Amino acid sequence: MAPEFLSYTIEQLVPLFQTGQLSPLEVTRACLDRIAALNPTLQAYTAVLAEQALEDARQAERALARREARSPLQGVPVSVKDVFQTRDAPTTWGAADLAGYHTGHDATVVDGLRRAGAVLLGKANPDVYPYHGSARSPRLIGPSRNPWDPERTAGRSSGGSAAGVAARLAYGSVGSDTGGSIRIPAAFSGVVGLKPTFGLVSNYRVFPYSKSFDCCGPLARSVYDCALLLGAVAGHDPEDPTTVDRPAADYLRGLDGSVRGVRVGVPRAAAWEGNDPEVTRLVDDAVAVLAAQGMVMQDIDLPDLHQGRWGRVVSAMETIEMADALGTPAPSDPYAAHMRERAVLARTEILSLAQEVFRPMRLRYIGIFREVDVIALPTIAITAPRLSEEQSPWQRAGETLTELVARYLRIFNILGYPAISVPCGFSAGGLPVGLQIAGRPFEEALVLRAARAYERATDWHLRHPV
Repeated sequence: MAPEFLSYTIEQLVPLFQTGQLSPLEVTRACLDRIAALNPTLQAYTAVLAEQALEDARQAERALARREARSPLQGVPVSVKDVFQTRDAPTTWGAADLAGYHTGHDATVVDGLRRAGAVLLGKANPDVYPYHGSARSPRLIGPSRNPWDPERTAGRSSGGSAAGVAARLAYGSVGSDTGGSIRIPAAFSGVVGLKPTFGLVSNYRVFPYSKSFDCCGPLARSVYDCALLLGAVAGHDPEDPTTVDRPAADYLRGLDGSVRGVRVGVPRAAAWEGNDPEVTRLVDDAVAVLAAQGMVMQDIDLPDLHQGRWGRVVSAMETIEMADALGTPAPSDPYAAHMRERAVLARTEILSLAQEVFRPMRLRYIGIFREVDVIALPTIAITAPRLSEEQSPWQRAGETLTELVARYLRIFNILGYPAISVPCGFSAGGLPVGLQIAGRPFEEALVLRAARAYERATDWHLRHPV
């Protein structure tokens, strides 16, 4: 039986650390014990940094005893997706071929977590590098599995981060989102996941999927926890020219403030076609909860949600930029060669799509956000599929499984707008469903406040798998 404190949010854990009712060392040991017991099944971690984590927990304990905590995150056990460079472990991108890739440096995001005093438990399974294309590199380990049903996906990409948080193997994690890779696993695994505005969080020393769309962001058990983690990792980085030089923000300030009068755009019913009926019902219920908090609902038309071209935009840019990152392939690296071949075709496609849709689409969404403050919609149209279904020629209403999963997600990557997924219920089969709230660029505070208002009126985020 897991200790009850492993089910706490960071918000609940912090005062217990500060008053000495719990110690970082005790909590870190419990996390490591649970990882040892469950990771062989869930495959949430590619690497566990047990010795360093215990030493960091001891240092945090001493700092708390001296009342010298660096931040509320002092002593809190977390993970990072195995695409972030870490000085004390290899960074593998989930590929066996990269098991020895060790730079000895921390990514800016990892440095931010360490400076805040967080305890790094290990590297979360990204399960991405081997998954692209048909020429696969051998996996370092298998796919991360959903804690609510291990026969189902945890969401790929940042799935190890989400599975670890949901299964109480960490209190939070930082992942990356290029086309939904934070929000998909958050929704499938029943946790909170935030994709920030492009340029808010540094991508320095992070394996790139697409430098044009990559966003690093937090996954945790509550909106408060995500706001706390975001504050530790956000900010201008001179090493990453894509980051925006803006004053540091306190995302906890005003988090519990009033949302009365906030205008919420809700896509019309046609946008729900092809969804699981349970997803539609639960998201409708969630919208009603938002209205009950004093927010003002407005019907809106979101153009082109069902069109696969947004996925083609993201996939094309991923292919081009990943091929560039992999460099000139060695004769023994069929994956890199395959990606470079695909990149030639992708450059032609992205040029055509840019001319056809980018500018008109951006103008349409600028107009929509003049009329509303945030948009509320499903995170994903379906619940987590079985792992065996992910490679099947599965279709619904003309959409592939990949297109259906990403339907409501990739548009906000292309725009660069912030979007959060919060748990909003469970299917009859016991699988989590997510509500997505998106906002204007750099208005994370409002997106978080709206999501927090929903969360405080419900208890879905407090439920966890056995």
